[in-house]
Amino acid sequence: MDLLKKLEELISLGRFDEAFQLILSEAPNDLKPLIERSITQPDEIKKIDGFWKDVTLLVHLSYSSNALSKEIDNQSLVSCVVASVNAVKLANELGVRSIAPKMMRNAGRALSLMNMKDRAERMLVEAERVCLEIGKKDELLGIYNDLSTLYFEEGKYLEAKEKIESAMKIAENRTDYEAINSFSIAAEVYTKLGEFEKAEQNYKRAETLLRELVKKEESDKLDLGVLLSNYAIFCKKVGKFDLAEKMLLESLKIFEELEKLDFSFAQFVATNLRHLGDLYRETKRFEEAEKFYAKSREKFREIQGRWESFGS
Repeated sequence: MDLLKKLEELISLGRFDEAFQLILSEAPNDLKPLIERSITQPDEIKKIDGFWKDVTLLVHLSYSSNALSKEIDNQSLVSCVVASVNAVKLANELGVRSIAPKMMRNAGRALSLMNMKDRAERMLVEAERVCLEIGKKDELLGIYNDLSTLYFEEGKYLEAKEKIESAMKIAENRTDYEAINSFSIAAEVYTKLGEFEKAEQNYKRAETLLRELVKKEESDKLDLGVLLSNYAIFCKKVGKFDLAEKMLLESLKIFEELEKLDFSFAQFVATNLRHLGDLYRETKRFEEAEKFYAKSREKFREIQGRWESFGS
């Protein structure tokens, strides 16, 4: 059915409003009011039967999976897994399998955040298998990134290396955020394995691409600040202290600018101040080290004070 093909494409692209409108335009007239009300009142779906119930529910579940995957509280994570698993089941029943890997990836992230690493791994490995089977390369890149990160967090560094090297083959000629993420993860993996030359190559690659993205989209500045901070710690590790200092000062400036817009970024400021203290202590610039340690302690106290005031 042509409707399913169009829905599959819209859901894969995350264009859920258009997916709902498509269903409304094609549904029988007597069902349109129910489907329209279901957008804000999901219980209305129970009054629909058969095919139109399935496609409406698929859009709802896919939307929920996508939206909840961005949250970190436990209730949202559980709901994300439930929505994702049911979306996968419906997608398979309706023959729109290309939707499934994204939903599996969302579930894998949620399970990982809930510290259910084994289940997260099984979900992501299954997503990888489906992607390879149906040739969905774009989604495969993100799944390799997620698997590499999961293995890295579990201390399985050789497995992490295998997956991130598979990711980089796909990311080779790409300049989007997912490709940048691949190079950034690779840098951390190679650093852990002591392959410092490869690590630095990937930090440089990620930095170059991310700076280009920031020129077009200011919202990527946080990611640039985090990358520069991680790159600086690597430079300190290999004795490139001047470069480490330059990067930490730039990332600090980024975090301080973001803090002016939203105090939640203060934690990045406090941590970066501490990193600068560590750098100056290691290079025996003790006076500067103590100055930045003092600023870091003050910022952490300020953050603690804010939390305590919220609690009361």
